[in-house]
Amino acid sequence: MPDTVQNKKIEVNALWRAVLAELQLTLSAYTYNTWMANTKARNLTEDALEIICPSDYSKKILEKNCYSLIQQSVNKIGKGEYKLSFVIGEIEKGSTTSNLKKSVPPAAPLFEQSTQTFSTKELYKDSGLSGHYTFDNYIMGPNNRLAYSIAWAVATEPGKNYNPVFFYSGVGLGKTHLIQAIGNKIAQEKPNLKVVYTTGESFTNELIESIQKGKRGKGYVSDQFRKKFRNADVLLVDDIQFIVGRQSTQEEFFHTFNALYMAQKQIVLTSDRPPKDFTDLEERITSRFGSGISADMQPPDVDTRVAILRSKRDRENEAVPNDVIEYIAQKVNTNIRELEGAYLQVVTYSKATGISITTDLAIRALGQTIREEKKAPINLNQVLKAVCNYYSVTGKELKGKRRTKDLVIPRQVAMYLIKELTDTPYMTIGEFLGGRDHSTIIHGIKKVEEELEELPKTRQDIANVKQIIYQNTL
Repeated sequence: MPDTVQNKKIEVNALWRAVLAELQLTLSAYTYNTWMANTKARNLTEDALEIICPSDYSKKILEKNCYSLIQQSVNKIGKGEYKLSFVIGEIEKGSTTSNLKKSVPPAAPLFEQSTQTFSTKELYKDSGLSGHYTFDNYIMGPNNRLAYSIAWAVATEPGKNYNPVFFYSGVGLGKTHLIQAIGNKIAQEKPNLKVVYTTGESFTNELIESIQKGKRGKGYVSDQFRKKFRNADVLLVDDIQFIVGRQSTQEEFFHTFNALYMAQKQIVLTSDRPPKDFTDLEERITSRFGSGISADMQPPDVDTRVAILRSKRDRENEAVPNDVIEYIAQKVNTNIRELEGAYLQVVTYSKATGISITTDLAIRALGQTIREEKKAPINLNQVLKAVCNYYSVTGKELKGKRRTKDLVIPRQVAMYLIKELTDTPYMTIGEFLGGRDHSTIIHGIKKVEEELEELPKTRQDIANVKQIIYQNTL
């Protein structure tokens, strides 16, 4: 068999997943979504690979127009020379209709385990990475395919294709997993590169501590702090929104960013909103955030949620039937964090009671939780706090008289969410938001409702704020 990276054997599904990720960045969105997205691969041998097409027409299109491009990608990722054959067949979705009666085998990893260890404990300590987050256990679906494709390209060739990279989404949708997967892959395959992972909050806290310990407490930032970040080959900053409103942190981060960018070092950032939505961040910083490539990550659809839970079940070798996984995936549609939490709740309930996992048991284990979530009381202050947090404004500003765009939009969002989530009368909402007339409230709510029909960004913003609200009520 052809040599692979460190003589590791590639598993066919993982190989094809990586090929699709690379091709999505090469092909146009129309070409990829129409002809490539619905393909699968099978029968990987030493020098051949079969590609399953959903129809004869798509088979002919791919053979005629995309053969060399696909082959080039397969050869590159598979580290060999492969002959491709296109066949027509049903795209298997796994054993969705079968029930698991006993324990299941562990999921096939992207690569077989190498004899090489993942560097050392010191690497984790210095880099801030957690070995739990890898591409192997990250589930790609329609909600995150573009982000995954970018992440894979960056991890394969850091500093060359996309820089800086900016991922954004609501809470619990996999940003941390993806950014850490980048760092883990680079650290494993390119140990000569210095990878540094941090969060916006940790960066701020380290800076404050550095200043406090500086020379005579006069605002001196230690060389140790600057070397840690500015000597990085790959800088990964999670939840960058935490530096918003902190002038000294913004100043230090701006110079760190510039130093790395000019040296062509890889920078990857995540946030709960796109760069252009920061209202209290210096323009010179947001312009640099927007100078590279950005990708959002939407909540997973039901098929992706099922795949996430099956992957978790297989990794942990737990006897959870497919119909139970389907039930959990249907009932929990907010984010991945809560989805896995519900799964754990069912497994724990089974272990505590000694009862085998069935749909009836899952209903009992989650029934009360689901009812409580549906009836969880949400008050006006919770909505206001979440809106202020998301848009980086204060409650005083939101209730004030200023009508600048950076305040009108979050104010109207607050009106809409208060009405939707608490069913508070218009007059009471008006009084709560600074003594506004009920007609103003009606107008603001109607404005948001119209934008929800027309603007994907507004739908994303509303979903993100709701997630913050629900997260804070757990």
